[in-house]
Amino acid sequence: MANSSFGENRRSQLRAIGSGEIIIAWHHQPNLPRPYFTLDISECGARIVVDTLLPEGLTGLTLVHRPTGIRIDRSSMVIWSRSVRDKIGNLEQYESGIRFF
Repeated sequence: MANSSFGENRRSQLRAIGSGEIIIAWHHQPNLPRPYFTLDISECGARIVVDTLLPEGLTGLTLVHRPTGIRIDRSSMVIWSRSVRDKIGNLEQYESGIRFF
């Protein structure tokens, strides 16, 4: 994956939808890399499913995309995090936007 500018708007990027998972080692726990299912991914970031809301500004290193095995090896930051609810208000999942820089 090519390097992109930190300020680049991901909304204008081509995205691969539902394309596997990425492995992230958060800076506060570098020895515990975690897999996250990607809802979409582009050259400069990804939208992932998470267990809980992640704090904006959380940083880490995105290591690899699976199942392709493509090495990403880029510093990353949580740009946003939100809960997703169904039409009657039941929690379905949490999502976070990750920016690669």
